[in-house]
Amino acid sequence: MSTLVRLVLISAGLVMAALVVVLAVVTAVGVFLWSLITGRKPVVRFGGPAQWSAMAARMQARARSAPASGRPRSPAALDVIDVEVREVPERQIPQPRD
Repeated sequence: MSTLVRLVLISAGLVMAALVVVLAVVTAVGVFLWSLITGRKPVVRFGGPAQWSAMAARMQARARSAPASGRPRSPAALDVIDVEVREVPERQIPQPRD
């Protein structure tokens, strides 16, 4: 590709990125001002109430099926590991000299 085409593509990308940033800032300021005018917090809804209730039902079912610690409920399902123990002598901490 020629240098001119590369420069055009790079500049077009930079312009598009700048437009996205400006759009995001304008939207954020608009939502902030609208919340100040109406006195209410903005509520962002990505789906309808059916979606939220279905998601809440799935979360409750998952919470009921698994314990909070993530471990199996029955002790028989746990593996027992036998290790050989050895004593480790304590190190003497050297006293500072005066």
